[in-house]
Amino acid sequence: MRYVPDMEHRVLLVLDNFRVGGLERLALDQLYVLNDLGIPAEAHYRQVKVTISLPNFLTLEESRIRKNGIRIIGLPDSDWGQLLHFFNLFRKNNFSLIINHSVGSAVILRLAMLISRKQIKLKTFVHQLPTLSAPIQRLKRFTYALFSNEIYGYSVAVTRDWNDRIDRKWLPKSLKLRLQMRTQRNGVYLHRLPTKCKSSSDSEFTRRVLFIGRNVGWKNLEMVFSLLRSKDLANIQALIVVPMISQEVKEAAELEFGSRVKFEIGKKIEDVEFREGDINIYPVDYGPSAKFVESISLNCLEMACLGIPSIIAKSGSHTWPDLVELGCFYEVNWNNEEEILLAVEALAKRVFSGDFDLQARRLISIEKNIKEILAD
Repeated sequence: MRYVPDMEHRVLLVLDNFRVGGLERLALDQLYVLNDLGIPAEAHYRQVKVTISLPNFLTLEESRIRKNGIRIIGLPDSDWGQLLHFFNLFRKNNFSLIINHSVGSAVILRLAMLISRKQIKLKTFVHQLPTLSAPIQRLKRFTYALFSNEIYGYSVAVTRDWNDRIDRKWLPKSLKLRLQMRTQRNGVYLHRLPTKCKSSSDSEFTRRVLFIGRNVGWKNLEMVFSLLRSKDLANIQALIVVPMISQEVKEAAELEFGSRVKFEIGKKIEDVEFREGDINIYPVDYGPSAKFVESISLNCLEMACLGIPSIIAKSGSHTWPDLVELGCFYEVNWNNEEEILLAVEALAKRVFSGDFDLQARRLISIEKNIKEILAD
């Protein structure tokens, strides 16, 4: 049954770029589900040069984008050029909603609405913990967000971090109310994922730890290599799925661990062969000053949809308590080696129920996410 919204919707998504990352993955999934629901939608992105210089979803998913008739437009480099672009866009089209994944775009979007005399609801979504931004960058984000109708965070940690900082600032009550953030959980477009992992015969069955994501310092790829070095996990293998990685790091890992480590580079998640018994790890490290922690990435949600559990950082699962209860996540202190080893060993022996992935899919579906955004 097709979703019929309460009003005639036409949706504009705005984001910085389409490099391979969680925010960009989410935006593209939102476009897919809006298309499935019969709601006209298009995306406009600000950083064309950044997008084409890095592994990006526009290249990886070119065939699906074209097949679904998804309209995606790159913007001029300058702020003035982008303002003129949105002015002309709003003047010629009647959008009912802007889903804005670029906080810095809120000012330009609001000015374009004023000049074109169009009233469009602007919902801005924040994807980064304020703690991880430099002070001047945080101030800019708070200021830009004021130009939105509503502000959302995609995790409880982001929302708490944002609201805690707003509450502690000396601001008029009216501004504090306008800057208050609400949590809107993200989701996954299920139609791009396989329905099941590959089954392994007893003869070929070997437990693997997975690392999925960009090779940046705070995501802590080194933790995978530490696990492979452990004598207690001598039979464990590793699959590292990254958009790009230096040849030096790859060759060093292959030299040290041989056939126990495998790399999948520049592939979509659905093109990687995951197996029953795989264990995903998300060893994120925000540093000692982080008051709020978000432990569940979009890749963790994708793995839950495939029936693969994830080991995550303690105290960072508040956004998805229902998935924790389901058994999708196992929390550890990433600075405690013994605790990490026990978690891997425990999950390696664990047998999951046959409908583990089906229950997770119902909770994670991007359709829930977009319907709440449209209805709110």
